[in-house]
Amino acid sequence: MNIKRISALICAIAVVLTSDVSASILGAVNGGWQTDMGGGAVYTNGVYKSESGTNQTENYVEYTPNAEAVPIVVNGSSVYGKRTITSASEYMEKNNLRPLIGINGDFFSTKTGIPMGYTVIDGKLLSKEAGVQDAVGFRADGTGFIDKIGIDASLTHDDKKINIQYVNKWPQDGFECVYMLDSNFSTTTKTDFNAIYVICSAIKGDLSLDSSMQLKVDEVYIHDGAIKIPDGKYVFVMDPDGDAQFFDLLSNLAPGDELTFSNSVYGAERHNWTEAKHIMSSIGGRLLNNGVTGSGFETGTAPRTAVGIKENGNIIFYTIDGRQSGYSTGITIKTLASRMSELGCVDAINLDGGGSTAIGGVFPGFEDFVVSNRPSDGVERKCANYLFLQDLRKKTGIVWFVDWRESDNYNFLAGTQYQLEALKVYDTGNYKMDGLSGITFTAENEGDAQATVDSAGLVTFRGTGGVTVNVTGERYSKVFKFETYESPDEVRILDEATGGAVSELTVCEGGMANFSLEAGAYVNNVRLNAYPSLFRWETVGSVASVDEDGTVSVKDNGTGNGAVRVTAGGVTKEIPIKVVPKPVFEDTKNHWAKETIEKMASEGVINGFYENGVSLFRPDSNITRIQFAALVSKAMGISDTDYAFAELRFTDSHKIQPWAVGYVKAMSKLGYISGRSDDNGKTVYFDPESTITRAEAFTIIGRILGAEGDGKLGFTDSDKVPEWARAAVATLTNSGVIQGFEDNTIRPNNPITRAESAILIDKSGI
Repeated sequence: MNIKRISALICAIAVVLTSDVSASILGAVNGGWQTDMGGGAVYTNGVYKSESGTNQTENYVEYTPNAEAVPIVVNGSSVYGKRTITSASEYMEKNNLRPLIGINGDFFSTKTGIPMGYTVIDGKLLSKEAGVQDAVGFRADGTGFIDKIGIDASLTHDDKKINIQYVNKWPQDGFECVYMLDSNFSTTTKTDFNAIYVICSAIKGDLSLDSSMQLKVDEVYIHDGAIKIPDGKYVFVMDPDGDAQFFDLLSNLAPGDELTFSNSVYGAERHNWTEAKHIMSSIGGRLLNNGVTGSGFETGTAPRTAVGIKENGNIIFYTIDGRQSGYSTGITIKTLASRMSELGCVDAINLDGGGSTAIGGVFPGFEDFVVSNRPSDGVERKCANYLFLQDLRKKTGIVWFVDWRESDNYNFLAGTQYQLEALKVYDTGNYKMDGLSGITFTAENEGDAQATVDSAGLVTFRGTGGVTVNVTGERYSKVFKFETYESPDEVRILDEATGGAVSELTVCEGGMANFSLEAGAYVNNVRLNAYPSLFRWETVGSVASVDEDGTVSVKDNGTGNGAVRVTAGGVTKEIPIKVVPKPVFEDTKNHWAKETIEKMASEGVINGFYENGVSLFRPDSNITRIQFAALVSKAMGISDTDYAFAELRFTDSHKIQPWAVGYVKAMSKLGYISGRSDDNGKTVYFDPESTITRAEAFTIIGRILGAEGDGKLGFTDSDKVPEWARAAVATLTNSGVIQGFEDNTIRPNNPITRAESAILIDKSGI
């Protein structure tokens, strides 16, 4: 199902329904939405809650007959067999029948998928039942009606005439009647008994409703079991032990004999069935008959499907979900009839419900058909046939639907610009366009705002006040609301990586450190969208310097403390820079790497963690790939902004945390880190949060040192060193950077710890 996808569309395409409206039949409106599907179809999702707390969720389409879309019956490639509503929509697309919306249709045999009623498609009799049933018919102009229908069919040879009770129904052993099958039924007759078969070709006419067809006999024989149905042929089938008169006519036919097959419609009380191009009957019974409630049978609460005709001629394609506690209980047929009446229908019939209930469509701005209700089985049920609206709209090039890049913040600092970006554009036929066409942008200012918008939708904010940008086309309109501020209430200094406020900067005695900061302008505690260039950075004292992007370089030069400040719109924020004693990590006091860790910490190369007021380094914890990239970069004196414009080609670059992107770019651009691959380098990913192995860490340091050589190694587990790491391991071993463990192993595929990383980097001298 695609209900999650539909929910995501609501904000873009729908009007949300509010609880100030009530539906007396289902309860009080408790949510829902409505959208114009185009083609005269308006889709409504309604959520209701009764006084007893029962939840109901309905989905229906009200269709106004027009030339842009028309109702049709869709059965699929054969009468025998079943298909989901999604596969029925795919069948339509393959046969150049563009789907707009659809609901499930007639009751059917769960064994064969054959509908239990009459089916007429495009004016041709597809499937015939016996007797009279309630049915819905649709004319070529899209109008519809509901009435009683029965179809008499007969086969005549010379002066003999027999009834044909069923057309394209599954032939049954022991039945008295004659069946007529064609290739619309299936590839074979599906018979599992001894039967007489008469195969005929059409000479004149077809299976048009209320007409005759001349046939010529090709073959006559008795066969035990199914036979193939030749394309374009008609097969008459019956049990030889059935009606003697019927068998006598069929068994005395010979190749070359000519027959007449006729069908005539009867049973209608108020309408002419020959006007209908598409007809579907239902054993579900009439819900409304010229405004009078009635139904053929009654059952308990369940999901329901129905179709109704309003007094003004509009057609309601209706579904209500059920059997899902807390979401939708379902309703009785009596309640269904009342709800259809409440929606304005004067005629309505009940279609197959329960797990078969399904509705979906191709929503504005999308190409794919999606199921928009929640079938009670949890998945789409395969059914017999469906009612669809066939979308006949053509490409117009007139903008109708636009999917904009939306923002959750439309507050701006004056001097900033915002580009209104159309992600997808569709015309009034719901065909995707290459871009906006025939659209104008205009800006209206309130207060002291002086914003402007150009012809491409680029908004430039000036002054203070409200800004309304109107997007207008021949069939499209959209309003964007903004606020612009010349001066903020406050300016904050933030950590670029975390976005958290920074209250002070510290550097160890004799040490140095780099800080990546950013500034934020706020009004009423809401951060304004603002260009970095609108903030002016400066430092107080000589302990630090700052560039225009907020990167602060601090080095204790014996001059004491200082400060960094930033100004925007006349408002300034200043935080102190303090020189503090060298850090002492509580968990490295007795650690073998203590001296190296503290030395690198004082140089600002490595950082620790603070927990409950205690400084920790976690020396024996594994280090991740992004942490190692940052550690190496800092040791080499590379700032995270030095390679800001470098491109990352890893497939998972979006997973790299913002604070580490600059360091990964530097290591990648310099060729020190090449990523990982599972397909011999066809695709490369970085795997940022995974621990880095000892072999990978050795290789990075080896590349920096220009590792060369034949990679001869003397460790007991040298065979486990990856080929790509052997030269680096050999170089680092020969230079004394690495020595291996006491058991003469190098353990290349083990993770490297934070302490081991510090020692490796320090001893390499990078």
